[in-house]
Amino acid sequence: MSIIVPVYNMEAFVASGVQCLKEQTYPNIELILIDDGSTDGSGAACEREAGRDNRIRVYHTANRGAGPARNLGMDLARGDYFHFFDIDDYLVPNAISLLVKAAEETGADLVVGGFAVDDHNKNQRVIPKADHLYRTGEQVRNDFYPHMFMFGEQGIFQSACFKLFRAETVRKHGVRFPDLRRNQDEVFLAEYAAVMKDVYFIPDILYRYFANDHARLFQKVTYDYFPIIQRSSRRIIELVLGWNPENQRVREKLFQDYYYKTFQSIWFLFNPHGKRSHWQRYARMKEIVQAFLDDLPTRDFGETSAVYRYMCKKQYGRLYLRMWYFTWKHRND
Repeated sequence: MSIIVPVYNMEAFVASGVQCLKEQTYPNIELILIDDGSTDGSGAACEREAGRDNRIRVYHTANRGAGPARNLGMDLARGDYFHFFDIDDYLVPNAISLLVKAAEETGADLVVGGFAVDDHNKNQRVIPKADHLYRTGEQVRNDFYPHMFMFGEQGIFQSACFKLFRAETVRKHGVRFPDLRRNQDEVFLAEYAAVMKDVYFIPDILYRYFANDHARLFQKVTYDYFPIIQRSSRRIIELVLGWNPENQRVREKLFQDYYYKTFQSIWFLFNPHGKRSHWQRYARMKEIVQAFLDDLPTRDFGETSAVYRYMCKKQYGRLYLRMWYFTWKHRND
């Protein structure tokens, strides 16, 4: 059983993150820490942890993002299963035991457990998954709509964490994380869903995920985000519509997700750490809107927000002011 952990400039979280992994009750685990070109003391912190526990292996790479780091981890892993963990989150002590037990008893390619989300105001939302629900891969692909919602009881999409993947299936079909700075999990999950033979859901809350507030997102995403979401959205739409070409709910959800991510990419243009001028933001905003609209086979997918109307009508002045106001309004969130 291999737990794969990318680490980038997270020195303050290495000890606590590794500790909850070392406390797993499942006896046969290896921890693979990939120092993804950290510029702080993360690499040294990983080495210290490896010196204290022979189940830990550390590898250092140039910074390429969590996706390539996880791919390297999968290449180096010796276990029959993969679990992906983010170093600043928390895994309950019996999580791996429950996931492996479910995989062994059912033979499922994918096991999905429940999780909790903590925001920085210490509010917690608990998301149990369906109670021991088994579905074949064909059933999932034929009606993908219930599986598109991370917070739904049959949700598969968004995060690769709180799940167990069968290593043989990953290797047999060459499933990889894309070389993207963000949104790599969703593409990996779509690629895996395309080939998995079955999935099993368990209701137990296994994982605590700490959500980013706006300030932390602005620190993380100082680059142009749209090319990333365009590439990832195109691939996900291609895959999922291949399974559900006539499913209107699936189609609408795919295009709504693409819209929401495009909205976010425009919002990131207003990141104060980005140091763009008003004219640079405005010009790039117009380019993003046009590229997004060019990708849509239809503009009618149930979205009615004012921002979307401004985008469709190319009312760039109104759109710019709306995004500037949104950034100011949520500056302290």
